[in-house]
Parts: sequence; structure tokens; C-alpha cells
Amino acid sequence: MEMRNGPKRDALVTVGALVAAIGAWMFAVQTGLVPRALWAWWRTVWQARSALALVAIGVLLVVAASRDARPHVPPAGSRLLRSRDDRWVAGVLGGLARYFSVDPTVLRLAYLAFAAFVNPGGAVIAYLVMAVVVPEEPKHDEGSGRQG
Repeated sequence: MEMRNGPKRDALVTVGALVAAIGAWMFAVQTGLVPRALWAWWRTVWQARSALALVAIGVLLVVAASRDARPHVPPAGSRLLRSRDDRWVAGVLGGLARYFSVDPTVLRLAYLAFAAFVNPGGAVIAYLVMAVVVPEEPKHDEGSGRQG
């Protein structure tokens, strides 16, 4: 099975690198390879995770503003739909990015910062609920330009 370069491959590489880094960290902690000072520093950082999440989200907002990416209120009657094209898992964040006209990468990074530092369980539950409740955008028939 050959995978071409693209968003799905990039997502798999990112997730794979993240899982490998977490595994290496867990191995180092459990085998005593992490010095006590570093472990104490990590616990302090973990206790301040909510503040760090706010900093990360603030930085992402500044980056989005510097790209002139201004979220807007969608017009009345527009529907929130999960994306078929811009998706990593179920298309929820891609659909939200399209709905609010923001860069999907910035939205994904903000979601990951929230999930990692503030409330991982709540973030996962919210994503799963949206994946079930929000409808997927209709398929577009490439040949005729009609929806199918």
C-alpha cells in the first residue's frame, strides 16, 4: 500500500512522532533515566498546564491575526458540516475552520493545546459528540458537478 504525500501522510507522521516521543519519555521516567531535577521541573510545568494552554492559545491567535485570518460570524442559515476534504479524523475541526473562515492548522493547534493542558477528557468527548451530531458535507460528483 503506497501512500502519497499529503495531509493524511503528514498527519500520520506527526501522530507517529508524538507517540514515539511520549513512549521514549515514559521509558526514561520508568527506568530512572530522567534526573530528579528534570522530573521535578516537569511536575511543576504540568501543574501550570492551564496557564500554559492560555499562553499557547494566545500565541496561536496572534499568529492567526498576523496571517490576516479573521474569523467571522457565518451568515444566517449557513450550516456547520464536517469536512470531507480537510480531515484528520472525522472532519470536525476542518468543518469548524471552514464555517468560521479560519486556518484549520491554527484551529487544530488550539484544540490540541486545550486538550493537552486544560481538559483532555472534555476535549475528546466534545469532538466525539460533534463527530456524531454534525452532519458530513454532501459528496460532490466530479463528473457532473452535482451533489450525490
